[in-house]
Amino acid sequence: MQTLGVVIIGGLLWGLTADAFELSTLMWMLGAWVVLFLVLFIIQNLRLHAARKDLLDVGEGPALIVAPGGLSLRRMLRAGDDDSAAPDMDEIGWNDVASIKVGGSSIGSGPGLVVNGHDGRQWEVPLSWLDRPPADIDAAVSTASKGQVRVEQVGAAE
Repeated sequence: MQTLGVVIIGGLLWGLTADAFELSTLMWMLGAWVVLFLVLFIIQNLRLHAARKDLLDVGEGPALIVAPGGLSLRRMLRAGDDDSAAPDMDEIGWNDVASIKVGGSSIGSGPGLVVNGHDGRQWEVPLSWLDRPPADIDAAVSTASKGQVRVEQVGAAE
């Protein structure tokens, strides 16, 4: 698609300015397209590498459990020399939750549910690991915590 766009734009420029169109202009356009292609290719490969790494960490079992007493969140521990991921759950009571926000990076597994504790601890569960949208998680959190905690979704795409 990108190549087609460059060919169409180049053809239009050549058609409109055929008298002033020189080979050096074509070479500059081709060079700019190659640089743009390489930059976008490298960025996409870095994103895919980060996503692959995150997906290898998913493991089996729940990533987030909302309960009347608090949250249980997946924590990944690296175990042994084979760099395999062993899942473990951290539990945090509603009184210990400072905030829950939808945030994080769009690189790798994408944005996540970020839970901050009053003691400074922080957990992030990628939304791609969860089978419910943030609005459903907010409803469950609000109900389980009796309105004490809400999921902040400022700027989050659902």
